[in-house]
Amino acid sequence: MAKFSAVYKVGKIEVDPKSDQLRCGDQLIEIQSMVMKVLGYFCHHSDRLITRDDLRQEVWQNTATSNHTINNHIYSLRRHIAKLDPSVKYIHTVTGGGANGYRLSEPMIYCDQMSDEGDVNQNTADIAADSSTANTDNVDATTKHTADNSVTQVDSKQGQRHWFKLGLALIGLGALLAAIGLYLSSDPIRYDNVSLLSAQPGREQSPSISADGQIVVYASKHTQDDVWELYASKLDSSFSGVKVFAGNDNYDNFASLSPSGNKLAFHRLRFGEEGIYVADFDRDTLTATNARKLVSLTRDNLSPAISWLDEQRFFYNAQEASWAPKKIYLYDINTAKSEQISSPAIQSNGDFANVVSPNKRWLAIMRASEGYDGVELVLYDIDAKSFINTEVKLTHTRLNVSFSDDSELVYFIDDAGYLAQFDLAQAQVTRISSAVVNGYWPLKVPGKSQFILQQDWGLSSLTTEIVRYANPLLGETSRPQVVVNNGLSIRAITGVADNGFIFVSVKPNHQIELWRYQAGKAYKLEEFQQQASYRYPLSLSWLAGTDQALLSVNGTCRVIDINTGKDTPLCPKGELVYAGTYSADAQSIYFAAFDDKYSKAVNMGMSGYPLVDVPQMERANMVQDSGNGLLYYRVEPGTDIYQYDASTHQTQKLISRHYIANGYTTNDFVVTQSGIYFMDRPKGGRNAVYYYDLATQVTTHLFDTPNLYPNIVLSDDQRHIYLIQSAHNDTGLLLVK
Repeated sequence: MAKFSAVYKVGKIEVDPKSDQLRCGDQLIEIQSMVMKVLGYFCHHSDRLITRDDLRQEVWQNTATSNHTINNHIYSLRRHIAKLDPSVKYIHTVTGGGANGYRLSEPMIYCDQMSDEGDVNQNTADIAADSSTANTDNVDATTKHTADNSVTQVDSKQGQRHWFKLGLALIGLGALLAAIGLYLSSDPIRYDNVSLLSAQPGREQSPSISADGQIVVYASKHTQDDVWELYASKLDSSFSGVKVFAGNDNYDNFASLSPSGNKLAFHRLRFGEEGIYVADFDRDTLTATNARKLVSLTRDNLSPAISWLDEQRFFYNAQEASWAPKKIYLYDINTAKSEQISSPAIQSNGDFANVVSPNKRWLAIMRASEGYDGVELVLYDIDAKSFINTEVKLTHTRLNVSFSDDSELVYFIDDAGYLAQFDLAQAQVTRISSAVVNGYWPLKVPGKSQFILQQDWGLSSLTTEIVRYANPLLGETSRPQVVVNNGLSIRAITGVADNGFIFVSVKPNHQIELWRYQAGKAYKLEEFQQQASYRYPLSLSWLAGTDQALLSVNGTCRVIDINTGKDTPLCPKGELVYAGTYSADAQSIYFAAFDDKYSKAVNMGMSGYPLVDVPQMERANMVQDSGNGLLYYRVEPGTDIYQYDASTHQTQKLISRHYIANGYTTNDFVVTQSGIYFMDRPKGGRNAVYYYDLATQVTTHLFDTPNLYPNIVLSDDQRHIYLIQSAHNDTGLLLVK
């Protein structure tokens, strides 16, 4: 690159490679040397498309340089240029047609080329004029010089002393200012003052704040029998919540106010009406009216994140099925259409949080890593429609993020639970709290050095416990009794011998532990090997009469020793299976498998081979073998329970159901020799456990439950029924200053 150190201009921007400085008018900024080299390469090859390989070979001169490193430097360059001249997009991303890369939109002109010709002409004229003046005034000049020589020497020495002192003073002042700047830049604001913001009974979650920082909208659930509903409050008032919508049982959550604050987007999960809605919001009364559904969603979408781009468009995430990755979409109210924005890896949980920056330049996304081993922060350039990876990688899934007012920092909760920030320009992470804040979902309050956080529920996504109910069919009557509460989230359970059971608990970082309950005590099975990659779907099945159980996790399976927790892989690699259950003769294992949009039943030998389809049970997503050639299963995507008779090859629907919380587990119904225990919530009814008598075909209501976490376990004598339920601790929103 010839003249690499010479000053040149690109568009309105003056570039000085020697000092790594860019100037436009009165604005002057300094950039990293490698970023300057990238700009220099773009400028010297502005006539052609530049690929990452070109930059690898010519700028870094290292073929091992990652795309991530190159993307970060180009992102930094774009950001600095946009500060100086936001009116022009200098670097274009080129895709399609077999050519992918970058192209500079403005030509480069050396500053000496612009001024050389004019300077030569002016210098010639100046020399001629000086010569003429010197000839005519030579005698006077000589005389004057002789007479004033001594005075000039004295003035010169005094002037030198004056400028020397002034120079020292300026140098000292500059050093002081630099030291102050360095101190301020290296010591960010600390957020350590934590107080409870909301004081409503029950729980609050998923807060959203207006662009002016005045109004907070959040979901609240007062008691264990209530459902999530939206509330709003003025942040500067006493924070007394006002119910946003009249009526009850709306099942509303995950709200987001438009930039003007006059529209409210939210997720409604009322049965049969699931989807993303938009309503008109009154900032004075804090209530909303005229709610209309814009995006229909399946019940698999329990937590869509919504973020407005402008008054007519918002981003949201959704998944086609519970096993599919979440993708980001952009919905346009004017056209009533959704545009898919992201395509995360199939074998991941996909894209969760999506938050638009205040300057509308960036969309911050928390993306699950491929293989379910954590999440990472990804930035989407809304104008360029390109993704930039960052160094922020987490193993937990406290997913939400927010931006600083100037859009230059992204805030999140790090793996240790500290409030942290990511500097977009420096690609640097800094903790900004000195103690672990017992909350997550950090929401920056616009215009203030404050955050709103969602208080932790037992440091996990939901604290649950195992509760024992007496079986009314046997004439048992007693109040429900909590038998296990280990302070974590219990997600899967299966019965074992001697009225015991084993269960899976989820830790704050979403890694799982294996526990056993026996003789009235719960204890952790220490030999179970925890893996950061273990994620949903998640279920357990015990092989009756043995010390063996099956853990279905991450689309594969592992054999568990129920005494020690020692686990070994069983399912073959590359197969995506879930909800494994042992056959009645203990010779094989039934699974549901992922098959395009729907599930299917498969059968696997006890050694992991062979794995064959069971076409007789079309779209089965969970199979239970009761013996005598009878199989019971659900049909994807419904919740009804079917029976398949292997001797007659006949299928019949036994039980019509309306709702279960998770269609990808094993134990939302249990088959015995005489009947089926199952969960359901009839339309307009309450959560409950029912019993279907196989002989009489009569369904009996047993008892109501606060939740429908799909796991039922019967004691050996069937006198007791064990369920997972929410612990329902009171929690609120936190204000962090």
